[in-house]
Amino acid sequence: MPKRLGDIVVERGWIKPEQLERAIVEQKTVGMQLGSFLLARGLINREQLGEALSEQYEAPFRSLEPGTVHRQLPRLMPESFCRSRHVVPIDVSGNKMVLGMVWPGDMEAISETELMTGYEVDAAICLEDEVTRLIDDAFDQRYAALQTAIDIRYEELAKGALEVADEATMSDVDADAPVVRLVQSILMGAVHAGASDIHLEPHDPQMRVRYRIDGQLQQVMNVPRDSEEALVGRIKVLANLNTAESRRPQDGNITLEEGGHRASFRVSIIPCIRGEKIVLRVLDESSKTFSLDSLGMAEDQVQRVRTLLDRPHGMIVMTGPTGSGKTTTMYSMLCSIDASTRNISTIEDPVEFRLPGINQVQANNDFGMGFANGLKYLMRQDPDVILVGEIRDHETATTAVQAALTGHLLISTLHTNDAVGTVARLNDLGLDNFKIAGALVAAIAQRLLRRLCPHCKRPAPLNKQLIDLMFEGRDIPPQVDLEAEYYTAVGCNRCNGTGYAGRVPIYEIMVVTPTLEKAIEAGLPSSRLREIATREGMVELAVGGLEQARRGVTSVEEVYFKLTS
Repeated sequence: MPKRLGDIVVERGWIKPEQLERAIVEQKTVGMQLGSFLLARGLINREQLGEALSEQYEAPFRSLEPGTVHRQLPRLMPESFCRSRHVVPIDVSGNKMVLGMVWPGDMEAISETELMTGYEVDAAICLEDEVTRLIDDAFDQRYAALQTAIDIRYEELAKGALEVADEATMSDVDADAPVVRLVQSILMGAVHAGASDIHLEPHDPQMRVRYRIDGQLQQVMNVPRDSEEALVGRIKVLANLNTAESRRPQDGNITLEEGGHRASFRVSIIPCIRGEKIVLRVLDESSKTFSLDSLGMAEDQVQRVRTLLDRPHGMIVMTGPTGSGKTTTMYSMLCSIDASTRNISTIEDPVEFRLPGINQVQANNDFGMGFANGLKYLMRQDPDVILVGEIRDHETATTAVQAALTGHLLISTLHTNDAVGTVARLNDLGLDNFKIAGALVAAIAQRLLRRLCPHCKRPAPLNKQLIDLMFEGRDIPPQVDLEAEYYTAVGCNRCNGTGYAGRVPIYEIMVVTPTLEKAIEAGLPSSRLREIATREGMVELAVGGLEQARRGVTSVEEVYFKLTS
């Protein structure tokens, strides 16, 4: 029987027996392995844990520091097997393979590896988090796309694809052709990376590929210049576009399925001086769910929105810049309404996701179905709830208000900086205050803040100047804690050096109470409307953002940037 890990660390004098006893009790409570628990508590370091595991299993310990293992090596084995058995190839020499293992006593895993790969396996002990990281890196779809781009330069098939760009030839290209693999890797890599957009930009000497992740563009690879035309042609074929046309803009759609994962892409192609630039909006249908509870709203805000959606009529306006998550919030609102008892219809440009039980109409000005006309037609369809993609002109605004005043619940969007600005924007579109006050039941402003990477964030002094700028010389609200500990972004390998990973929403919900309705009807300025709305329970965007910063979710700099840019 192998020696127990606890006995080894005590014998070596790294911890005391009483510390081990307490650790064993606590470790069982939290459900962690003893070695990981001792490491997490700082009772031993990584080198000591490695030495102890090596003695316990009588096998060498290998530290998997970034850059020490070739990223292609783990691909010698199926990803599912590596993850389920907690193993990863870390070295190959001749007919021998070194297999990094969390449990080197797993002889079945060793035997299966030898059968799968044909190598003679030597086991090495590795830490679980390092094995997982190496697997994640190796099977990263963005890296797969990069490797394919390198391969494509030398493939004769890609050169042949360059010579003939007509649709028939491109559509007949073998599924294993480099250009096909490259496009598949770029598109599905964006899905797996959580990107919202893909940018393919013609530059000298190579085409640049960038993903928009967490609202920021990040370069992931360059495509060889001699493969650019084949790549563009392949995307045009998938989107059913004219492959021979390169002087006019084109729009289309692509739907791909890989391993049961379904995703759609909205394609926009525009000619530039160096070639054609392609932008694809990623619509991940497999992982997208629409629910108010999953948005990230505070519980009291969720309840407030549910109360608004129970109203039989009125207008709810979402505001915020492009990419702030307005469509997701509106879809979540619609999905929280019982579509079996209410007739829900939308007019959108474009329809981004298909919602069950909801009648969705694609706006099309060429056929007389712009937002204004489409809304008029929908009014004849006996609707209970109507979603209008955007109020962008006087006619649409007038029709929307009329719908809200005549017994329909209408949800739409406006481009304003905050919820209070909705009133001024509707004024600009030609509506009088009396109609705005009667129709508007709520305005909801939204932003998406980048989350600080939990692995590298660090405490930082509070930048009081930024907070003063957020409130534009007004008194700082008492909800803002100026004495709390705040954090700042640093950057590490896990967040690609950005200091951020993921996003969190903040909301400003202005409910039109009787007091606020009278103020709107009286034509009071936005500053007075904000004071009244705050007294009536509205939490400003800046206050909500700084609360997330106080909790260590984001940084004060990120809140300032999102609210002022």
